[in-house]
Amino acid sequence: MRRLGLLLLAAGLAGFLFATAQKNRHAAAAPEAGTAENAVVYRWETTRWLLVGMGVIGLVFTVLPGKRRA
Repeated sequence: MRRLGLLLLAAGLAGFLFATAQKNRHAAAAPEAGTAENAVVYRWETTRWLLVGMGVIGLVFTVLPGKRRA
């Protein structure tokens, strides 16, 4: 579980940073853009939160691994 946790944590963090960059790139054009561009910004914001959740699950799997049965 610890390996899976580290993998989820790393993927969540990397994905969060990528999604943040994409959201900021699209948000910079949002004031003069239409609703399609606003929808893209909203999708990247949703993706960021999903990736934060994935990172938190990875942290839980890393810090609190299950007990092994003998």
